[in-house]
Amino acid sequence: MLEPSPYQDRKTWKMTPAMIRARKPFFKKNLLGLFLLVGVTGTIYTYTYKMLNKDSDFADIPIPPIDEKELDQLKKEYELEKARRAQK
Repeated sequence: MLEPSPYQDRKTWKMTPAMIRARKPFFKKNLLGLFLLVGVTGTIYTYTYKMLNKDSDFADIPIPPIDEKELDQLKKEYELEKARRAQK
């Protein structure tokens, strides 16, 4: 079994004044580190979200020409796939 810490009140499990004094010099640095980590993480998530939701119409990509037979075959395949999905 673990021994209770001398820096915790054994009845309430709160920090003792000695523990609060020991942590006081590090509070500002720890808070700065927290804000830095949260800021970097938030920036990465925001950037990723904006990049994923960017409206991309692919207007700059040329569409290769297709002949009528190939187009008819693709339309038939599309209709078959659409019908198969509707049945499921």
